Amino acid sequence: MSETLAVDVAGERVLLDAARAVYWPARGVLLIADAHFGKAQLLRESGIALPEADTGGDLARLDDLIARHRPQQLLVLGDLVHGRTSANAQWIAAFAQWRGRHTSLHCSVVRGNHDRHLDAGGLGFESIAASQFEPPFVFAHEPHPDPRGYVLAGHIHPGVVLRERHAPKARLPVFWLRDASAVLPAFGRLTGLWPVAPGPGDRVIAVARDRLIRLPAGARQPA
Repeated sequence: MSETLAVDVAGERVLLDAARAVYWPARGVLLIADAHFGKAQLLRESGIALPEADTGGDLARLDDLIARHRPQQLLVLGDLVHGRTSANAQWIAAFAQWRGRHTSLHCSVVRGNHDRHLDAGGLGFESIAASQFEPPFVFAHEPHPDPRGYVLAGHIHPGVVLRERHAPKARLPVFWLRDASAVLPAFGRLTGLWPVAPGPGDRVIAVARDRLIRLPAGARQPA
């Protein structure tokens, strides 16, 4: 089981999950960001050799998250898919099977910059054009401040680069909690990392396999 960590954000208790998700127990909402389903297939079509199990692995993690938290709603904070894809793509079939296992779960997506060609309805998702306000939170793709409330977003694939003496650098995805917004790590495994520069008072929680690690100030190293 992936480790969870309870944190208070904007007066609400949420659970960070090492499977790269956030669960809001008060509303039964499970949040992920930047799944980028279909990315491996698009890369393979461009001639890059990659295994075909990426979608299955990410969907298995979603299954585990749903079993662990039993949410009423799954909300993706943008970039559910990586780009335009054909209806007969292999990952589409795997995704349809996954959706069929969770027919009672309400699924929605805040459209991200990679979702321009997304057929949300065809995947069994409700499409949200820009953001969704559910006090005290604003669910968005990009972590811009919003006067309506505290922003939960994705988009930048936050991470840190850690280095110990006589050891190789470790690149880890993170949850980055700031005064007015929090950024989730990218859910998809085939995504890069953008090293963040935390400011005073920011909370940074790294994902190290199935563990969550609170990072002290100054733990980040240059990329």
